Amino acid sequence: MSLSIENKEMLAAEQPVQIEEPPEETEKEEPDWSNVPFWTSQRFLTAIVAFWGFAVLYTQRVNLSIAMVCMIKHDYINTTGTGLNTSYTTTVVPNLTTQVFTSKTISYCDSLDLKSKGDNTGEFTWPKDFQGLLLGSFFWGYLVLQVPGGMLSEKYGPQRVVFYTMLPVSILGLVSPISARADKWLFLVVRVLIGVGEGALYPSAQALFARWSPKSERSRLVGVSLSGGQFGNALMFPIGGLLCSYVGWDSIFYVMGGVGFVWCIFWYVLVYDSPQLSKRISPLEREYIQYHVSFRDGKKQQDIPWKAIFTSLPFWAIMLGHTCGNYGLYMLLTQIPTYMKEVLKFDLKSNGAFSMLPYLTMWMFIGIAGTLSDVLIVRKILPYVWVRKLMSGLGMFGPALCMIGLTFMDCTQQYAAVALLCGCVGLSGIAFAGYMVNHGDIAPQFAGTLFGITNTAATVPGIIA
Repeated sequence: MSLSIENKEMLAAEQPVQIEEPPEETEKEEPDWSNVPFWTSQRFLTAIVAFWGFAVLYTQRVNLSIAMVCMIKHDYINTTGTGLNTSYTTTVVPNLTTQVFTSKTISYCDSLDLKSKGDNTGEFTWPKDFQGLLLGSFFWGYLVLQVPGGMLSEKYGPQRVVFYTMLPVSILGLVSPISARADKWLFLVVRVLIGVGEGALYPSAQALFARWSPKSERSRLVGVSLSGGQFGNALMFPIGGLLCSYVGWDSIFYVMGGVGFVWCIFWYVLVYDSPQLSKRISPLEREYIQYHVSFRDGKKQQDIPWKAIFTSLPFWAIMLGHTCGNYGLYMLLTQIPTYMKEVLKFDLKSNGAFSMLPYLTMWMFIGIAGTLSDVLIVRKILPYVWVRKLMSGLGMFGPALCMIGLTFMDCTQQYAAVALLCGCVGLSGIAFAGYMVNHGDIAPQFAGTLFGITNTAATVPGIIA
């Protein structure tokens, strides 16, 4: 359907899809907002609840990567190692281990590898190709509600959309161990459905903060909420490792599913679709937000200008950055536990402890970048367009350099490798003040839809990685 001239004019006048530098301030004097609270405000509370929502989302996304380490039985492994003084040819079969010694040498890394062979505590004997299929299955479902989730949030409100999609995710998490033991393909279907449910949260959050965040606070509020994902990752690795070691792999799913269920209740009670609908917000804060955002409840929703969106160069730039950034993050997200175990030779408990460090680093950088971005914008040091470009560039090139350095690491350089992993993941957080919040800059009333489109493209790397 072609976009009418009237709608094009409305879009250009109110919320242009193309990024442009904001016009010069008019002579109209802005009211004094010095008494408007931030830390005790409803908009900050909304960001905090969203923060924990993204933490829940990521714990239920990455829990399988942790659980897989102790779910799988490592039988029928054949290895040959060479290094210091002796060479081993080791064959591990159920209930029998034989070693043939020769006068060659073995490497330090191979000696560590030999110590870990014969781990027979796992429950499943799924082949490697199915394990990869299972890890990628989440992203098949995750694609489904990206664009519809944003559109539904814009039409019906993000609070209900998130509640009715994330609640089933928690229930599916609780039944995951049952499905895994019943049939591996049933477990795969459950993982796909978890991806479907989680697919609406990101675009819904963009629609939510288009209503709640003034432009001068958008980097901080959106950054705080999105950083919950990395905080969830950081918690999941050590907690998951401990649960695996001392309780059992199934406890990971039970604990995280229960936490997700509790969070859904808090979300439903504490979060509102807009300041106008909030029962907890002060009149002063409501007036402040309404003064700085264009969204109004009851305002007739415009038709989505598909042609204007897909002919916008800034939109394509955002989608390219989003897709490339996600490729690296998803690859690291799914492979760090395996890399720690098979390349760096950390044991399960050390694996979880060290795997959390990159995501704590990212969480820290998201907060720093968001605050710095808002300072640059509010003090007019840089136009917001250049702030977004700067943050996107730092968040892409920094991790790329660390990734190159990581290719030279092995188990004899464990701590250097962990430091580079912190750089790979951590510096990516700077981009969360760039392309990740840019959708609300170029078209606030369509922020959910725009994010859904770019996140659809950015989810494909999750399947490939």
